Amino acid sequence: MKLLVAIDFSELADRIIGEAEKFAKTLSAKVCLLHVIPPSSPVIELLPDVETLLPREDPPVNENSQHLSETPESAKLLTIAIKLQQNGIDTTVIIAQNDEVTAIIEESEKNSVDMIMLGSHGHGALFHLLIGSVSEGVIRRASCPVIIVPLKKR
Repeated sequence: MKLLVAIDFSELADRIIGEAEKFAKTLSAKVCLLHVIPPSSPVIELLPDVETLLPREDPPVNENSQHLSETPESAKLLTIAIKLQQNGIDTTVIIAQNDEVTAIIEESEKNSVDMIMLGSHGHGALFHLLIGSVSEGVIRRASCPVIIVPLKKR
């Protein structure tokens, strides 16, 4: 069993990791941690182009993961992956640059995952009308079950 866990490093990230760890242990699942870097804005370019990112010299977390670029996001993702591995969970890391929904769907298909886990920030109806929802887009396009972790426990 493979579980793709999308992490955006928001206040919800710790909750998602905790739930992913429970699922992985219960189901003996492998975890693929995914962080998506959205494409640069045509107006304001905040992130460097992929070509300018230098590859890591050390090996990736394991032989199945992509080589990661030296970015704050990759360091955070590797820290999470190492913690999961120390808890006995087979973990790989992926950083993709695309819009969030497309990247999550493409990586889920490329890695033949059995489930996708991501968070829901609980934005209001106006936000979803104007901006849309990553979790809603993933649910509509995914070919496997999707687990949504809410911002707060109910």
